[in-house]
Amino acid sequence: MLNGRPDVYLPYLILREHVIDGLYDQNVGYWQADLQGLDHLTGADNAELLVDYLGVSERQLVKAVERLVADGKYELAASLLESSGGKFDHSPAVANARRLVYLKLMEKHQNTDPFKFIIYSGKIGEQTPQMAAAK
Repeated sequence: MLNGRPDVYLPYLILREHVIDGLYDQNVGYWQADLQGLDHLTGADNAELLVDYLGVSERQLVKAVERLVADGKYELAASLLESSGGKFDHSPAVANARRLVYLKLMEKHQNTDPFKFIIYSGKIGEQTPQMAAAK
């Protein structure tokens, strides 16, 4: 189907991952083997676990995020920040860490996945550049 059509290789590769993920979700259903989807925990639940039960402080959160970024684990760092559920929204240090993580994710996906690039840029309010019209 793609043979002899080099103009469609890049769009195919960009969309491929999202199509596979969609088909997987459609066929696996809500309840997955790792208990995902069984219980619906909110961001507030995760934040309560981190801060109220595990005693994670603002400083500890930022330090962990910085270590994850240094190790190139940007998705895990973003997940940790999202798990804080807004408990530290007032913190400039957490805001800086969040910006760094999403800039790194944007950088990672800028040439391979426009969907992720747009989502990550929206998380920190970054404007995505307009594409020039083809002449």
